Amino acid sequence: MLKRIRNILALGLTALLVLACSEKQNPEQEAGVMRFEKINFFKYPRSKASKPFQYKVTYYYDNGIPHRWIDLDSAGKVLIDYIYEYDSLWNHIGARYREPGEEAYAQEKVRFENDSTQITEWLDSLGNVYYTMTDNLNKAGKTYRATFKGDQVHGYDSTLYTPEGFVKRIFFTNIKGKVFNDRSFIYDSIDARGEWMVRKKVMDDTIRELQIREVYYDSSFVSKAGIYYPGVLSTGEYSENTFSFTQDESRIFQTRTSDWDNQSGYIAKKNNGLFAESTPVEVLDSIYNGAISPDGNQIIYTKKEGDAEQLMLLKKKNNSWSERINLTERSKLQAGYFHWHSMNELYFYIPENKGDIAAGRLDNDILIITNSLDALNTPEGTEFSPFVDREMRFIIFTRYTEGDESQQGFFVSYNTGDSDAPDWHVPEKINSLPYGWNAYVSEISNRFLFTNGEDIMSVPLDNLNLSL
Repeated sequence: MLKRIRNILALGLTALLVLACSEKQNPEQEAGVMRFEKINFFKYPRSKASKPFQYKVTYYYDNGIPHRWIDLDSAGKVLIDYIYEYDSLWNHIGARYREPGEEAYAQEKVRFENDSTQITEWLDSLGNVYYTMTDNLNKAGKTYRATFKGDQVHGYDSTLYTPEGFVKRIFFTNIKGKVFNDRSFIYDSIDARGEWMVRKKVMDDTIRELQIREVYYDSSFVSKAGIYYPGVLSTGEYSENTFSFTQDESRIFQTRTSDWDNQSGYIAKKNNGLFAESTPVEVLDSIYNGAISPDGNQIIYTKKEGDAEQLMLLKKKNNSWSERINLTERSKLQAGYFHWHSMNELYFYIPENKGDIAAGRLDNDILIITNSLDALNTPEGTEFSPFVDREMRFIIFTRYTEGDESQQGFFVSYNTGDSDAPDWHVPEKINSLPYGWNAYVSEISNRFLFTNGEDIMSVPLDNLNLSL
């Protein structure tokens, strides 16, 4: 139990230090606040072939206050998930956290006795306090001593800092005076903003780890590797298959899988400028792929039943997903990998001709094909997962032709007509992109998003060199 509590303290300390550092920054030096950071943990010494054995990501609200930190293993699977809780004045009042092997989140409460004393209480399932940590804070609001108490005091964590405010040393002392888990840090790199970039962890006078930190101040929430919201929207636990946004990009719907024929639907909502937790849409059960409507009140999806596919529509009623309609029965149509261009106009995959894309219209809960898009489809290839921009200037889709790499990847076709009578030009391959699907252009961030079958990826739209 004591080890678990110490881990929570040590792992949560980085987020609190980042917040304190951001408050001290010179406004002339830094415009904006930290939004996202990632720390990559390597065994020391590190070679060129070394890969991190663990990751830590931390997300911040648009006011710079930490929202959540997540520890992930080398495969990107969540080890510890810690979500801060605040009152209406943004005072820290507690958190929900989940540890390895646990499905449910545990609860902790936070209160302040005064400006220099913070009390953290861990609660059992009945809401009773079973463990307490008392933090003594220095003038900068950082913990210099933490006391752990269950039925009795078990010991103390002591924390020392560098002149820059970075953690220099942390060690635990039990009530008999014996020191455990003594570790210190050597900082090799500090950037122009005053943030550390590289540090070494030392234990028993031996360097044990190399920790490399990525810090981001924009709202793209994309790691250096190009992964969108790692640990939150892109997880190591599941493969990310399809995703779609509402028109204002305040909500995202995803299908995730460890079994491609049987996937789960999730929705995440933006809260103070970032996507928070992804929650499952339980009523969907098991699906193949799907997309949310621009207003967020409908989900069109495909469900597999053996070799057969059913096209379904799920609607909100009284703020709950309660109305389900079988579009295959009503429309005599099979389809998938959808893009809602408007509330009535959709683009999607149909299984004919090894797989084509088509345009359709949804009226009175009946989906009809309005354009077979012959200029875009090929007899020997599979075309699917289309995206059409709002002004109908271009369409981006995925093509896969067995044995022909030149016909595998993202393709773009430009509209040489107008929005009312589009005339699609011969598609061109976008060579700057790897193979993937679920093309999406974000007008808010000016970025191109897609999935590579494992994660949602994001690149600047300029990288595509579109002829607009």
